Amino acid sequence: MRGEVVREDHSENGLSLGWRQSLSSGSRRAQSGLLGLALGLCLAVAGCQSDGDDLANGLGKTDVRAPSSALDETLGTRGAEITLMIPKGAKGLYDGIARDIRDGAALAVDDLGDEKISVKVIDVSAGSAVVPAAVDAAKARGSVLLVSYATPAVTAAIAAMPVDKRPPLFNLGEHVTGADAYNLGDDEIGSAMEAVRTAVANKHTKVMVFVPGDLGSAEETRLASAIRGAGASIVGTARYQLNDASAAAAVQSAAAQLKEADTVLILGRTVIATTVVGAVKATGRTDIAFIGTSAWPPQAYRVSAANGTLIARSDTDSGKLIATRYQQRYARALTAAASSGYDAIAVAAGLVRTKGEGGVSAANLTSASGFRGVTGLFRLRKDGSVERRYSLGVIEGGDLKPLQASPAAF
Repeated sequence: MRGEVVREDHSENGLSLGWRQSLSSGSRRAQSGLLGLALGLCLAVAGCQSDGDDLANGLGKTDVRAPSSALDETLGTRGAEITLMIPKGAKGLYDGIARDIRDGAALAVDDLGDEKISVKVIDVSAGSAVVPAAVDAAKARGSVLLVSYATPAVTAAIAAMPVDKRPPLFNLGEHVTGADAYNLGDDEIGSAMEAVRTAVANKHTKVMVFVPGDLGSAEETRLASAIRGAGASIVGTARYQLNDASAAAAVQSAAAQLKEADTVLILGRTVIATTVVGAVKATGRTDIAFIGTSAWPPQAYRVSAANGTLIARSDTDSGKLIATRYQQRYARALTAAASSGYDAIAVAAGLVRTKGEGGVSAANLTSASGFRGVTGLFRLRKDGSVERRYSLGVIEGGDLKPLQASPAAF
C-alpha cells in the first residue's frame, strides 16, 4: 500500500546491557490488538497496492521533477484547500527544509488528493507582517487547514490569531502555542523524553544536559519541564557550538556537574553531538548513561565514541512506504521534514475523505486514538503538542541496533 495516515481506533559503556534489561519492565508500554481505520482508505488514486515494491509503479526511473519553486504553486486541481505557508530562500526559490516540506506535501496530494484536496503554497519570507493578509485570504478561500514552516515570529503570529479568524494550524517548525494550533513537526524533545523515561526505569535520574548554542530559551524551558515530568532532575545545562573545540570545552566547563550526574543527554542535529560523548568518556566515567535524540544524523552512528548511546526515534519503516517514489520524483532522499509535510496533508486528506470538509476540526484532530502516518504513530493533544510512539535503539558498530519496537497503538 502507498504511504498513508491511519487513524487508530480504540474499541561501548556497560550500560548497553542495562538498557536491554530494562525494556521488559518499567519502560515497556502495554499494547493491544486494535484494528486501524484508514482515514484515506486507499491513498493511491488508482487503489491500494500490495507491497513496497509497487510504490514505484507508473514512475519511470527518469521521472525527476523540476525544482519546487519552478512549479505551479497550487498543488492539485480542486477540492478542499490547505494553505502551506513556507519561506522562499535568498534566490527566490523554496530550498532546504521548506522545499522538502513542500515536496512531501506535493507527493501527498498526488497520492491522497483524488480531487478532494488541493494545496495553495504561500511565501512568507517577508516575515510576520504578511501574516494577517495571508491568513485572511486563506480564510476567504475556504481553506480547511494552515500548515506552516517559518520563523518563530511568523508562526507565532499565525497561532495568535483568533480561531474564528483562521483555520486550524499545523506547525512544522519551532514549538508555538495557540488555540487550535498543533506542533506536528519532528519533536527532538519528545524523542529525548522517551529515552529519559527508559533511563529513569534504569534508576538513572540525575541528568546533565548539553544543547546546541542556538536552542531557544522557550525550548530549553520546555525541555527542563519535560525532564522533571519524567521523574528525573537536571544537575546542569551546558551549551556547545557546532565545532569539536566548543563541544569539548563545554564538557570541561561542566566537570563539577558531571560528578553528580548519572545520565548525559545531548541534543543537536549535528555529528558534533558525539564529541560531547567522547569528551565525557575521556574523563574516565564508566557509570554514565548516554542519551541522544532522533535529530542526530546517521553519520553520528558511525562515530565509535557514540557506542552505547540510547536513542528513541519514530517508526522509520513507515517512511519506506513513500521513500522510493520521493527519491525518483525529486532525485534526493526522503527527509524527516518531507515526511512531516506528507503527513500534514495526509491527516487533512483522510478527514476530508471520510467526514467531509468540516471534518478538519479540533475534535477530530485531537482524537485520543491518534493517527498512523509515514512518521509513525502519533496523536495531537489539545494543548498543541504531539505525542508520538517511538522505537528504542542503541548505537553499536556504526548503526542503531533495535532494542524495542514502537508500540502498535496508544
